[in-house]
Amino acid sequence: MNMSKISCCEPEVPRTSSVNVTVDVTKIVKYVCFAGIAIVGIIFGTRCYRKMIENETL
Repeated sequence: MNMSKISCCEPEVPRTSSVNVTVDVTKIVKYVCFAGIAIVGIIFGTRCYRKMIENETL
């Protein structure tokens, strides 16, 4: 029987772990630009539609 001191919290075999994270900035910028264009288009379109209804041009 081995009587050496073994900590109950440490594994007998040391293990290593690694995490690899990649961030694609060009895709993030592209989708943020598309979202901005869509939001501006929706705001502009609804304002124009409201003005057309107020002026009864439809």
